[in-house]
Amino acid sequence: MRMLTGLMRTSPRPEDEFRDLIARRGARMQAACLRITRDPALAEDAVQDALLKAWRARDQFRGEAERDTWLHRIAINAALELVRRRGPMADVDIDAPEHDAPGGDDPAQTHLRAAFGADTGAAMARLTEMERVCFVLKHIEQWKLDEIATHLDRSINSIKQALFRGVGKLRGELAHWQEDSR
Repeated sequence: MRMLTGLMRTSPRPEDEFRDLIARRGARMQAACLRITRDPALAEDAVQDALLKAWRARDQFRGEAERDTWLHRIAINAALELVRRRGPMADVDIDAPEHDAPGGDDPAQTHLRAAFGADTGAAMARLTEMERVCFVLKHIEQWKLDEIATHLDRSINSIKQALFRGVGKLRGELAHWQEDSR
């Protein structure tokens, strides 16, 4: 009995596991929600909603995915729900890097990264909401087409079309970066 009691004490409490998960993945969830909502306040609301939903549903976690993947999906869904409720929105300029890029303290590289980030952000802001959300979910969040279609309540063909148009627009707007690197 003494050994069993000792083992029970060493296993983390759900509150501690949840707190550690938020500490590890919070910035990534915030960045993903920001890319979807394009509004820092909405992104914060989405993350907060997701954390509350996840905490309330923690006993329903079935272990079919990693816990951080499960929480990340809840955050993405919360952001998508806020975007749906909000409706169309004017372009919002966001300068929120997800993390510091590697490359040291080279001022030229830092300047290039900042310029590329600004150009990419501006190009993303010019996509339609559907193109941007599909692009983020597919190419950044690595969702499958059928998952995107289900979550957005659209056909797979409409998701493919939005991705095709979005990628084409981004390639066109960022083409000068490819030409500059040659």
